[in-house]
Amino acid sequence: MLLVTGATGRVGGALITAMPGVALRAAARDTRATEGPVEWIKFDFAEPATYGPALLGVSAVFLIRPPQMADAKAFVPFLDALRKRNIRRVVLLSVKGADTNPVLPHHGLEKLVQTADFDWTILRPSDFMQNLETVHRADIREHGEIAVPAGDGKSAFIDVDDIGVVAARVIQEDGHAGKGYILTGPDSLSFDTVAEILSNELGRQITYRRPNVVRFIWEQHRKGVAVPMALVMTALYTVQRFGGAAEKTEELEVLLGRRATRLTEYVRRQKHIWQRIEGRK
Repeated sequence: MLLVTGATGRVGGALITAMPGVALRAAARDTRATEGPVEWIKFDFAEPATYGPALLGVSAVFLIRPPQMADAKAFVPFLDALRKRNIRRVVLLSVKGADTNPVLPHHGLEKLVQTADFDWTILRPSDFMQNLETVHRADIREHGEIAVPAGDGKSAFIDVDDIGVVAARVIQEDGHAGKGYILTGPDSLSFDTVAEILSNELGRQITYRRPNVVRFIWEQHRKGVAVPMALVMTALYTVQRFGGAAEKTEELEVLLGRRATRLTEYVRRQKHIWQRIEGRK
């Protein structure tokens, strides 16, 4: 039995899709709108009373940090619960650069997992292509722009569906314990190029606007993004701006056993996401 935390999120959902027929327990804070062939269970890292039912019969955990939990110490009770139940296999979804950058909230969680108590594997993906349909969807669809403080920096954008396939593989196969994988897409692209790809596929002009850091945080606040989350976003875009996200590795394609998805393919597949709402200019 595999427990998938963050199961209603992008990567959790991609992992579940990539593991048909496998005994899964999908954990979420709100399971009222969930459905499908897997077992759903109410779970909250902040509520230890939910640990027991979620961990019953579990032999492995796919661990995802919820966006609102920036302090790694908040995960200590859950990791202690794994130890008490002798659940050793943990696959952690982190982010590229978290192993060396203590500013990123994933850094502390990596350190907590990397102990002799766990047969851990850490996945460190680059920026998600799917951020274009979540974080940037409204700006692209309604305003024809992407507005981030990334300068001319490049990122090796990765398709979340590819991450799901890799996560399923490292959980089920032997030989991945004690390893961290840097997962990137096949192309290192600036947001100018991203905007050009969107323009070509959507058939209308999408531009890349470059707000400074202060204006970006202010704009995110106006959109209802919590300040801690806006600061994390700013840190990630700053990494890209100064070249820290441009690195490409072959680890994703080796684990996939095929070529990784390119951004053009992803945009073509999902282009309906950014279609303008009827009646709006």
